[in-house]
Amino acid sequence: MVDVAVVGAGVIGLACARELAGVGVGVTVLEGAQAIGHGSSARANGGVRAQFSTAPNIAFSRFSIDAFESLHAETGLLGLHQTGYLLVTATEAGERALRSARDLQRSLGVDTRWLEPAAIIEHAPFLRAEGLRAGTFHARDGFLDPAGVVAALARHATASGASIVTGATVRGLARTRTGFRIDHTSGSMAADLVVNAAGADARAVAALVGADLPVEPVRRNLAHVLDPGGTNGLTPMVVDLDTGVLVRREPAGGWIVGYADPRDAPGRDTRLDPRFFEALAERLPNRFPFLVDLPIDPGRCWAGLYPETPDHHAIVGQDPSAPGLFHCAGFGGHGVMHAPAAGRAIRELILDGTCTTFDLRPLRPQRFAEDDLVVETAVF
Repeated sequence: MVDVAVVGAGVIGLACARELAGVGVGVTVLEGAQAIGHGSSARANGGVRAQFSTAPNIAFSRFSIDAFESLHAETGLLGLHQTGYLLVTATEAGERALRSARDLQRSLGVDTRWLEPAAIIEHAPFLRAEGLRAGTFHARDGFLDPAGVVAALARHATASGASIVTGATVRGLARTRTGFRIDHTSGSMAADLVVNAAGADARAVAALVGADLPVEPVRRNLAHVLDPGGTNGLTPMVVDLDTGVLVRREPAGGWIVGYADPRDAPGRDTRLDPRFFEALAERLPNRFPFLVDLPIDPGRCWAGLYPETPDHHAIVGQDPSAPGLFHCAGFGGHGVMHAPAAGRAIRELILDGTCTTFDLRPLRPQRFAEDDLVVETAVF
């Protein structure tokens, strides 16, 4: 019998284990893959930003950016580059949305700057400037190495006494008189409490106890564009809000280019979608025409799964139909960047019965049944 079983050894599950084990809770993490961090965590872009449009996501980002800065200084594992996120638009509606989000961010303590077109080009001289209306920039945003985050969180968790079992896909989850019985492909175990941090599999884990968790995996694609004659040096993560394309330069050279098609249907296919390149060809000329004629390295392009929810917010809280089962899932493309905050929220819920660091009401599991949603619009 352990105090808490955490299902999933990606960044979210490991962050939960780290927080709980760090205050003396007995934790076992169950991971279906043969190694930790091999699901969505391994296929993440690694972006970290506080530029969201809702208070819950901004609060999670503020906490997590602080945590990443400290963790990187301590371990040196994260590959943290705070190059900033630069969001730009050429439309009136886009400018209104940017201004509203900027105002909310600043009201919550995020030093987001408003940029006029000339200042935008100073930050990103490679952009096509025609028609630009406005942009926002937050200097503490940036990117990191997801594998480094996994390694750092796992190191802390195991050093505090957490155990991690790989090759242990959870197949059964049943309430008992004293907690839960968990059957997995490597055996079975008993736990007082369970944290569902299973990412793209979170809905299936919830279903084992008859609960419904509206988390659907959606494929997202990323390309690596070679730039043999280009200059070195990092850039901000530049997001063209009018097309949904985001671009940044890699530390080793070349460019990472992403685009998430909102029309993509849920599914578990992680093969690169050939339509992705067609979508880029249509959208890159809008702000990034210099990339159009550069070669794409197909061996360094990849796809991964965003565990999405209907309102683009995570689900964090105890399941109302299964006491003792805590969900920490549905982070979409924000799992890596919000992992430290997620772990702290779960620790407080389990130990204190409530969370004081964050207002988790907008993230509670029952919000869907209550039709009480706050929708995040800054999704890319």
